[in-house]
Amino acid sequence: MAWISGTAMDWLEITSLVDVESVEAVCEIFRRHVHGGVSIEEDVSTFPDSEGYTVNLDKPVAIRGYIPLDERAHAKAEEIDRALWHLGLLRPVQPLSTRVVADSDWQNAWKDFFHVHRVGKRFVIKPSWRDFEAQADDLVVEIDPGMAFGTGLHPTTQMCLFEIEHHVKPGQRILDLGTGSGILAIAAARMGAQSVLALDIDAVAVDSAKSNVDLNGLQDVVRVAMGSLPLPPAVASSSGADQDAGDGKFDLILANIIAKVIVELSGHLASAARQGGLVIASGIIVEKASPVEESLTAAGFSIVSRAQRGDWIAFVARKL
Repeated sequence: MAWISGTAMDWLEITSLVDVESVEAVCEIFRRHVHGGVSIEEDVSTFPDSEGYTVNLDKPVAIRGYIPLDERAHAKAEEIDRALWHLGLLRPVQPLSTRVVADSDWQNAWKDFFHVHRVGKRFVIKPSWRDFEAQADDLVVEIDPGMAFGTGLHPTTQMCLFEIEHHVKPGQRILDLGTGSGILAIAAARMGAQSVLALDIDAVAVDSAKSNVDLNGLQDVVRVAMGSLPLPPAVASSSGADQDAGDGKFDLILANIIAKVIVELSGHLASAARQGGLVIASGIIVEKASPVEESLTAAGFSIVSRAQRGDWIAFVARKL
């Protein structure tokens, strides 16, 4: 919640409808000005009388963010709109739409669109406010994403969850880079990871991930902290799991971020991964896949697999 002079503040909601190939670029524009995370909302059809759903990949994606409604709000919105106009010369991007949202409405409106859903064979993503009766083999990840990205609906998150189910083994030490809501870190813990370090550079995401770790009762397995790679000294030195890991490296690194950041961090990913360890890299639009693959290979990784859902790519790479 935002406050000015002790009074709860309303929000300026900004929205742009874009094609899937523009999602990454528009999110970067939004993140420069909005409070907390950016919402990526695909067109989803739910099945009557069930918790199932399907994502309509041919429909526009709504990119949504919130700006505290203070004296700078409309100037920020105009700056975003100008950037979108320039991007619209190259890609289908609709002009920015805005509306004022009361703080109480902002807190709850988005919850109507978030349902219980299954990913893979065992994962069940459960919003904290919905009821669900788990089956014996279900791995339930309870989430209240708030303003942090990560509900399990987006293809990039779903591909990561599929790979986690396939590659995470009991006793492993895992790094979740750009944890957002903490959904992937919690999923890895549910698969039996010995320890998970969940990092994000966004304070809102760190708070959200900590709350979700507590919600799932995984405080002894998942540690959430502010930071990125290379590990901040305070994070590296204070991690109890580091002492148990010998060389302090990770068996598996999750990087569901964006292509540009994966390319920039590829060397640090190699330094943080144990020999033979894996990196699951997602958040990559198809047209950016080649630079990511090239940077990971140059850093000393071998590509194990490449998955695609719609226009999104996920790599699994092994450190040589």
